[in-house]
Amino acid sequence: MCTTIGFSYKEGVTFGRTLEIGIQLDNKIVYVPAGKKDFIKANGITFPSKYAVLGSGFFDIASFGDGINEMGLMGSSNFFPGYASFVKHPVIGKISMTTSNAFDYLLSRCKDVEEVRERAEKIILLKHGEDEKDLSTENHFFFMDAKGHSIVLEPKEGVLIPYDNPYGVLTNSPEFHWHETNLKNYLNLKQENIEEGEFNGSNISKLGQGTGMLGIPGDFTPPSRFVRAAYFVSNTDKNLERNEALLQGFCILSQFDIPKGAIVDPKEGHKDETLYTSLMDTKKGAYFIKCHENINIQSFHLEDYKDEKDIKFIELEKTMDL
Repeated sequence: MCTTIGFSYKEGVTFGRTLEIGIQLDNKIVYVPAGKKDFIKANGITFPSKYAVLGSGFFDIASFGDGINEMGLMGSSNFFPGYASFVKHPVIGKISMTTSNAFDYLLSRCKDVEEVRERAEKIILLKHGEDEKDLSTENHFFFMDAKGHSIVLEPKEGVLIPYDNPYGVLTNSPEFHWHETNLKNYLNLKQENIEEGEFNGSNISKLGQGTGMLGIPGDFTPPSRFVRAAYFVSNTDKNLERNEALLQGFCILSQFDIPKGAIVDPKEGHKDETLYTSLMDTKKGAYFIKCHENINIQSFHLEDYKDEKDIKFIELEKTMDL
């Protein structure tokens, strides 16, 4: 499960996500320099990175789960189980690749959302790549650029279907347009308290704060997380100063932390929990992360790796002193 948000602030755009999974993975920061040859594989063809990218990955695999490039394009690849579909064979005239390569391709070779849309039209997603280990995972993508423009891409029969995303939110299944429709069930939500009401001629006053939010779903299902995230992003001041915006981003994302033991999947035999929370910033080309084992925010900047000529894996501080 994953929840991704993004919004503009006074001097830039911030974008981030939570990642939830039922197993522990060796989470690392990955840096890919501009012009890195053979970074992306596509059915016998390779592509170099065009822009430097900084983001999150696992083990020593040069691939991103989310990240920001030097042009300010940010992206997140989220689970999309039961709704993603692919083709078995390459299509002539298309760039045929698997989902992880497609995400890396768009994040490392596009400068903004307009270019993401254009390049996505040229991609066809394969169920299997040439390497037997190169399999498409059921994921969909959310990109936001330095101007605050955003797009969701969802794979259907191998084609990446684009959706404009004015809400600045993405979770998981079902399709994005279903989540849009579901928001109509929550038009009553508002910031302002309902001070009192009348029942059979008797006035009843509120018990406390937040009465305008009564009815907002609080569970961890993708539809409920989408509604909560959309509400919080919608009610965020888009003229915040940078530090305020980053704190707001982490505050919103903390609403989706899954404590260990809260969710158990008896079929899969695991307990989902939040593995990490990341946040990106276009003003300083920054990537921030806090992890399951260490909730202190760790910061990384594209500028710090500008002299690197090869892919770099950066270890995270996995423990914290209490």
